[in-house]
Amino acid sequence: MRVIHIVGYSNVGKTRLIEALCARLSGGVMVLKFSHHLGSDRPGSDTSRFAARQADTLLLQPDQMTWRGSVPLAIDWARMAHYYGWMIWEGGKYLPTPKIVLDSQAILDQVSNVRLVIGPNRTQTPGLDYYGAELPLGIDVSQDIAAYILNHQQLLSFCWKDPSALDFFQKSS
Repeated sequence: MRVIHIVGYSNVGKTRLIEALCARLSGGVMVLKFSHHLGSDRPGSDTSRFAARQADTLLLQPDQMTWRGSVPLAIDWARMAHYYGWMIWEGGKYLPTPKIVLDSQAILDQVSNVRLVIGPNRTQTPGLDYYGAELPLGIDVSQDIAAYILNHQQLLSFCWKDPSALDFFQKSS
């Protein structure tokens, strides 16, 4: 199971980009959404939009977890990896895993292990890949960025067994 980790502030197009990725990925997709808002699973929410793209969704909120899935949830990640070829993380900017960041200098100052910055302002950070796009992302540009991410998936995704993710997977088992 490969993981794509996307972070950014509200209303920049993360959900639209994840929908575009879900439509292109094969082998089953699980979206893991980190949220600090309670009551985020309702009609029209991000989790509903992901479900409409045939992605199973695990919503992690303070003291609460919501599963919308086609298989029984077992937080035994080795078992879950048999059902899904891909996991997309939205949020969790504090995690040390490789990330795709929807641009804001403020968020870049808060995160580590950034692999791709998407946004209107080219970053001056050496070693970071950059995709120029106006925010919030529109539908067409989200499709283009999804294709770009998949074309560069070896750099922009990681295996769920990656050492940068082990702490998360071990604590949530």
